[in-house]
Amino acid sequence: MVHGDLRFGHVKDLTFAGQTGDVADFTSPKAARARNSCQFCGVECWLHERWQSPARVSIRVISTQGWGPPMFWHDLRIALRSIRQNPFIAALIVAVIAVGIGTSVVAITLYHAKAGNPIWWKNDVLFRVLIDSRPAADETDKDQPHPENPPFTLIYRDALTIYQSKIPERSVMMSYSSGNVDSLRPGSPPLHREVRATTREFFSMFDVPFRYGRGWTQAEDEGPAQVVVISSYLNDRLFGGGNNVGRSLTLNGQHFTVIGILAKWLPLPRFYDEAKDFGPPDDLFIPFRWLESVAGLTFEGFCYRTKTILETFKALAASECVSSTGVWAELTTKRQYREYAQFLENYHRAQQQAGRFARPPNNRLANVSTWLEMNEVVGNQNKIQVVLALTFLGICVLNTLGLLLAKFMSAAPLSGIRRALGATRGDVIRQHLMEVSLLGVFAGFIGVGIAAIGLRLIRIFVLMRSAQFQGDNPDLTTITQSLSHMDGQMILTAVALSLLAGVLAGLYPAWRIGRLAPATFLKIQ
Repeated sequence: MVHGDLRFGHVKDLTFAGQTGDVADFTSPKAARARNSCQFCGVECWLHERWQSPARVSIRVISTQGWGPPMFWHDLRIALRSIRQNPFIAALIVAVIAVGIGTSVVAITLYHAKAGNPIWWKNDVLFRVLIDSRPAADETDKDQPHPENPPFTLIYRDALTIYQSKIPERSVMMSYSSGNVDSLRPGSPPLHREVRATTREFFSMFDVPFRYGRGWTQAEDEGPAQVVVISSYLNDRLFGGGNNVGRSLTLNGQHFTVIGILAKWLPLPRFYDEAKDFGPPDDLFIPFRWLESVAGLTFEGFCYRTKTILETFKALAASECVSSTGVWAELTTKRQYREYAQFLENYHRAQQQAGRFARPPNNRLANVSTWLEMNEVVGNQNKIQVVLALTFLGICVLNTLGLLLAKFMSAAPLSGIRRALGATRGDVIRQHLMEVSLLGVFAGFIGVGIAAIGLRLIRIFVLMRSAQFQGDNPDLTTITQSLSHMDGQMILTAVALSLLAGVLAGLYPAWRIGRLAPATFLKIQ
């Protein structure tokens, strides 16, 4: 049992020898304040409801074996009681942390969505081929953001020679263009759509799914045959959906037969191209050699020597200008990688000896993740947004620190009573950290709601802007949702950030309260 004399605000000659669950009553010769409570490590005590003389205090021994499940629930009860006693300050603390969490989660979610790898399962076998065919270095190199990188596309004759190598498991040569597409149906106006001129391995190499039909064969590639693969969106727009393999369309007046219709395919970003594009994929895929003969298809290139731009295949094919042609290689073994790298080295040196390449060999085989980094898919702007959001969260934590310090200091007499009745400094600090952790969890869930609202507003804004430039493609909605979707990982990040923010904000106030001597608050009334 527990024996001693308790005056309000002062403990005199208190001793106890109790077992878990024991209850004892204390009396003091002076009345105590009604409906108050004091709780501390191992012992729970409460003052009775009414003013009494002598006052009676009940004390229960909770545990004498240190911190464990009983003490966890004990600390949780203290935290909840403290929050109920100061609901306004608690709500203010939760609101400040929640706003910081919501802002941070929005920025991190946008960063996380852009930082993904759309073909991660082939990351280490797919390589973008880069060769430095630029003239000798001069002052203009300083104007480039990364002059150490070779051009991202190739001179047409180089691309053709490299593509014909038999070393890779597969290789793809491609370029982009656009043109007017007509379904040949009466009353159906032509559509201006993006075109991908590529070789036959494109679909198998990049795991492109088909809903109907197939890609073209090697013979159709070399012909080139009048065949085309179209996207599911273009199939809906031109023919109203369904299996339309075998139907005809025209591209800038040239007739093509549809041999394949893609299923839904939305790589974000479009890694196979210069990978900053988060738009829908191309709508038409045609054999590469059609660039030579389809009127009106652009084939852009830049001449480093003359600083001019060319836009037709005829002008670029025989020039030394870097065209819009790119080459990918699939190298499934280390031996293939070594042989292919040596092949590129030998080719560069041969062209250097022929007087074409002025710079030393600077060839690159960039896998998908490296290619995305080189294209700065997650640019400095996204990183700055995350840094600013986390800085704002830090400011919220600093403001919360002041609120917690004021809250804890107002309840310091209770902490003094706990210390006098046997609680250690660590016990008092732990109990206060339980409270700030609980506030942090509340703030985390509210912050998730704020982030969801913020991402929803961003989604609406982006869709409104996209509709002005890219029409009614339903893939825009899917893409926008993917880039602003808060998945389970982001929700866990929000909760973790809120816990961290709460603990960081509460460490100093809890330490400050734990350091105060009980005599500071325990005065004889």
